[in-house]
Order: sequence, then structure tokens, then C-alpha cells
Amino acid sequence: MSTETLGIPHKTPTDPEGSSRTELDALMDIYRTDRSVYTPSDFLQWRESGTLELTPKFQRRDIWKTPAKSYFIDTLLRGMPIPPIYLRMNQQRGKLTPIREVVDGQQRVRAVLSFIDGDYRLSDSLPEPWKNRRFDQLKIQDQQRIHKSGFPSETFREIPDDEVLNVFARLNTYSVPLNDQELRNGKFFGKFKQTSYRAAYANLEFWRRNRIFGEVAIARMAEVELTSELLIAGTEGMQHKKKSISDYYKEWDSEYPTQARDEKRFHDIIGQIGAVCNGGLKDTEFHGVPLFYTLFCVVFHRMFGLPDEKLKTTKKPMTRNDASSLWDATTRLSDVVSGAREDPASVPKKFTQFAAASTGQTTNIEPRRIRFETLFKEAF
Repeated sequence: MSTETLGIPHKTPTDPEGSSRTELDALMDIYRTDRSVYTPSDFLQWRESGTLELTPKFQRRDIWKTPAKSYFIDTLLRGMPIPPIYLRMNQQRGKLTPIREVVDGQQRVRAVLSFIDGDYRLSDSLPEPWKNRRFDQLKIQDQQRIHKSGFPSETFREIPDDEVLNVFARLNTYSVPLNDQELRNGKFFGKFKQTSYRAAYANLEFWRRNRIFGEVAIARMAEVELTSELLIAGTEGMQHKKKSISDYYKEWDSEYPTQARDEKRFHDIIGQIGAVCNGGLKDTEFHGVPLFYTLFCVVFHRMFGLPDEKLKTTKKPMTRNDASSLWDATTRLSDVVSGAREDPASVPKKFTQFAAASTGQTTNIEPRRIRFETLFKEAF
């Protein structure tokens, strides 16, 4: 690694005893940080003394809106962990006390300080007793919880601007572009998002046990995206592709009238699928997201009736015979899909459309309807 790339002089420093040190030692000295945990009380004290700089010349301005700030305060009130912030101790000319510059994390620091200052109310999408409250309207124990919240911090000491920029440019070099669900996560903070995340999280073991999602997919919120789609399907019917997800996140951000009903139904369906498959879902083609979407919608229609769906249904809890019949249909159609992947010509004529709808473009509304109708009719 070139020292010119890192902006480090070629001259090799020496230690106090005069022995020569390597350039790697120089790199370690420059980028070594002090690790500490600070609290909002610390930030307030530094601000009062004029030793806190929230917007250094290389940092962005305040961009978080009130919903984002409220969601962050909710995180603090729940005692959940937060990402580390990065500071730089900068000794300014003519001043005895060094300035702490927030290199990364200023949105989080601003959010908590402005809330303590009384600049905004918490969103009405938060639960009681925090909903619509200003800081001075919270219970004393909640105010203290915010004041004492720990912010993990890494502090650089006396490194120049170009080195700070270099560090974070390199960190960003290895970052992965955000997917659609991660973008929604940063944009929406209301009721539908909270419901989707809560329902997805409550069923983590189900996603893992049935191999619907692995750890990497879960880390990137794939299970939350699917949960969102399934909640939408239960309320608005099956959708064309995934483009409508963000529309519902926006529409149901402040008001989500059927929230309690939808969440309960979601858990009921997942529980029913678990009982029907009895651990065997992972060994079928239906553990894949497109076909699992179909299976969920079929069970939903059988138990509650899918919106805008014309196939007749009893809208009653499934019996043992229903469960057995559904499992037989699921495994039978799974074999059809597996056979179609190996030899399309081997697919029985009765299932050619189903096979095509399961192996080609799988998120368009027409393939979704074909898969849904085939499985439902085979099962019930």
C-alpha cells in the first residue's frame, strides 16, 4: 500500500529510544483511535463550554426530519444499541481547550440534543407513553434514560482534514449499495414500517428453519420486505411486482387502520403454514420466496379471503384434512417445478402454465395469479 496514497510522509519516524520504525507503525499511530462511551449529558456539557463542533467543514448539514429523529429517540428509550460515532480532537490556534468535532454521527447527536432542547415532539406513530411528547413531557425516568444513553465513540487525535476524509472514503469504498428495503428503512418510520419489522422479527426462527432466508439476506432486511408484501397482499390483494411496497409504506406511515388485525392474521398464517409443513418446507420448492408468497396467499384466502379474489373459499380455520390436502398439493407441485428445471418437456400438460409461472418472471401479477389458482384448486 503506497504511503503517498494515504498522504503520509516518506520520512520514517524514530521512537524515543532512537530505533527505526516502519511506515506501518506510522500508519498505526495516525489512525489509532481512543474508544469511549459518551452520553448526551457529555454532549450538552461540551456544547455549553463551546468545545463541541457538530458541523465541521467536511460534514453534511442537518438532514434528518422529525420522523427519523423520533425513531432514533425511540431507540434510545428502548435501550437498544446504536452505531458508533466518530470524533476528532482538534486543537485550534489560540485556544487552550481542544474542540471535539463530530466527523460521523452528527445526525444522531443533533437528534438527541434538539429533542432535549424542546425543538420537536415525538411522532404520533410511537407508542404510549412517548407518542406526541416533548422531552419535558416525558416521565422523569425516561428523561434520565435519554440523558444516560451510551454513544460508543471513536476519537481521532490531531489528524489533518485530508486524513479524516481519506479514512471515510476508504470505509465507503467497501460499503454495499443499499437495496430497496434498506432505502425504505431510512425513509419511513411510521406504523406500517414498525408493524412489518415487528412481524418479521417475531418469525426469525421460522425464516431460518425453513431456509426461506439465510443470515446474509436477513442482515439486509429481505425478510422484512417479504413480510411487507404479505401484509399488503392480505389487505389489498396480490400486487404486480414489488413496486407498490413503497407506496404503502408512505400511505400507511401515519395511519394504518387495520394494523392490529393484519398483524394478528399474519402470525396466524405463519403458524398455520408451520403446522401444515411440520418442518418439511425447506425440502420443497416452496421455501423460495416467489412460491412461499403463493403458499401464504393460498392459506390466507382459505382462512380469511384474499381481497379481490374470485375463487370461492369458506373463510374458516383449516381442518386436519385441509392441512393434509394442502401439504399433498404443495409437495406435488414442488416436484413439478423441480422437474421443469431439469427437463421442461417432462412437465404434465396440466401444469405447464404453473411450471412456467414458477421458473420465469415470478413477481408479475399474472404468474402470481396462475400459481395461486393452481395451488388453491389442487389443495381445496
